[in-house]
Amino acid sequence: MGRLEGKVVLVTGSGRGFGRSIAIAYGREGATVVSVARTRSELEGTAEGIRSQGGEAMTVSVDLAFEGEIRRLRDVVLGAYGGLDVLVNNAATSPWKTVEETTVENWDRTMAVNLRAPFLLSKVFLPAMKARGGGSVINVSSKSAEMGFVAESAYCPSKYGLEGLTQCLALELKPHNVAVNSLNVSAPEGKRLKPTELTLAEADMLPEKIKASYASDESMVGAFTDAWVFLALQDGNGVTGQRFSTRMLASLLEKEGWEAVVARRLGRLTRAVYETYEFPRSVRYQTPGGGWKELKFE
Repeated sequence: MGRLEGKVVLVTGSGRGFGRSIAIAYGREGATVVSVARTRSELEGTAEGIRSQGGEAMTVSVDLAFEGEIRRLRDVVLGAYGGLDVLVNNAATSPWKTVEETTVENWDRTMAVNLRAPFLLSKVFLPAMKARGGGSVINVSSKSAEMGFVAESAYCPSKYGLEGLTQCLALELKPHNVAVNSLNVSAPEGKRLKPTELTLAEADMLPEKIKASYASDESMVGAFTDAWVFLALQDGNGVTGQRFSTRMLASLLEKEGWEAVVARRLGRLTRAVYETYEFPRSVRYQTPGGGWKELKFE
């Protein structure tokens, strides 16, 4: 406990899901957490999870699709705390529609939240990080940055783009002692993450069998706090320009230790390698309502 004492950390999309778990973990480690999302009621739940453990949390309701909202967020954070040490670009959205169903508005919003917002947030908070002598940017990615999926014609490109942004920023921000890494979402063994667009209220209405399959905040925090803290404590002189799986990083830290993981990744960047793989016979894909459809290739 206390490894992030004195750090100011901002986590977008932390009203629910993966971001909520990260925010709670950081709060328990002593960080002052700025929890950001659109739904205020969900933000308050995250803040309560932090404060109940003695942590400090600020909630800011923001729609990251709009530049003015992002600049307002910067002003609120810097006005309250004078700086920022860790930026977690976790917020993401997906319409879960096929290319024929996806509207230009769907595309634009997905790109605005998933790709433009991480760029703008990194840009507007960079002066504050430089003034503090360094910091860490963590861009939350997914398997959708590695391969295509049906009904993700906007989401996949946004995540591919986020990986490119990560590598560019890792180069540019190293002289300012700021680390930039990407992190794939994961759930503990035997569990899965709630769908991105599923609100807490909607999740609570699901059948018990389905709810039981989702990872809880406590299980996520218990399994992955070390991995999340590891990335938060990197700077430009440490591990930067790397792409991690949350579960893989947690496992490496447990088996090999902190210093060994740093030694393995220090002074390295990540380049995409494109490999062919077998065309599937069929694929299941998510629908906007949270259900599933199947597309067969015969």
